[in-house]
Parts: sequence; structure tokens; C-alpha cells
Amino acid sequence: MTKNSVPERLSFAEANTRLVPALSASFEREYDNVLLFDGDLVLEGGFLEAVAGIGSLDGVDLVVVTGDLTVSGPIALYGSLPGLYVGGTTRAETLEGGDCEIYIQEGTFTHLVYGDYNHGILETRTIETPWVINYDHDLRVSAPGARLVDNYGHDDDADFGSANIVESFVAEVVDLEGESIDVPEFLERLRAGLPVLRPGAGGAADGA
Repeated sequence: MTKNSVPERLSFAEANTRLVPALSASFEREYDNVLLFDGDLVLEGGFLEAVAGIGSLDGVDLVVVTGDLTVSGPIALYGSLPGLYVGGTTRAETLEGGDCEIYIQEGTFTHLVYGDYNHGILETRTIETPWVINYDHDLRVSAPGARLVDNYGHDDDADFGSANIVESFVAEVVDLEGESIDVPEFLERLRAGLPVLRPGAGGAADGA
């Protein structure tokens, strides 16, 4: 059984000095308090709940992992705090970002990467995942082989957007009014191993 390091509570300046200075080179906003895991971190369940079970997240602006991060469930950070920085490889069921800043290196995500709305930033190096969904987010993701869904409707380079989402995906995962993907329903079908695409649907990439 993996034994995680005991987290340290540091100021942003102290944590930045320890990481020479990777935090200030990445994060665009100002932060005060960091929960730092020095080394690899292995978590069961969802990321936020698991971290809160190790060290309280009260007053924490950022969670920083200097090594690899492995999560059996989702990494779903929709609030403005805490943000996340991972210095090593990240592995999880999903990577979902909302109002906070997330910066990781390489990674593997079983089901999807999702950026929701335009208040936050989600940045990665090269990752592996079958689906990348963007809803008007500052999504800086390199995922060769992934299918890109533009859930907002403005990205002409996406495989799927408002012009073809309704005709391409099964009805259970489609929001007809918005001509978009219902992301929670989409994820539940992926978890259940059920198809999300209609037979023969390929998207812009396959039709090119």
C-alpha cells in the first residue's frame, strides 16, 4: 500500500521557492496558502474528497503535488479555489476544470478532459484521453488522438460542434435546446461502457 507524504501548509512564496519557481511561472492570479505534497500522491475516490481526508482544505488556495498524482476517481475542480499544480505525471478517471487554475504535465485520463466556462485555466502538456470537451474555457490541452467537442459552438477545428452534435450523439447525452453535450450524462454513459456516438458518426476529423 502506497504511503503518501504528510502535506505541508506553506505560503505561495515558500512553495514557489521549493519548486524553483514553477508556481509563479504558471499561475496568473495571486494566491496565499498552499497545501504541498512533496513526492508522489495516490488517492482513492474523488480528488477533492480524498485530499480533504488527508489535510483540511480550509483556507487552501492551491494544492501542489511535486511528484506523480494518481487518483482512482475524478479530478473535478469547478470552484475558484483550490487550484492544482502537479509536477509529475497525473492519472485519473477525468480531469475537469471550472473557475480555478489547473496546471499539470503529462497525464492519462480514462474518460475525458473538460473545461467549463471562461473563468479558469486548464493547461497540460501532452496527455492521453479519448475525449476533450470545451465549453468556452481557456483550455490549453495537447491530446493527440482525442476527439474534440466544442460545447460552445465557436471552434471550427473541433470534431463535433453545434452543427453536428445532435445528429452525431445518442439522444441520452444531447441537450437539444443548446445543441450541446450534456456532460454529466455523457460521463455516466462512458463509465457504464455504453456508446455515446450514433452508428456511423465520425465528426469533422473523419469527414475531412
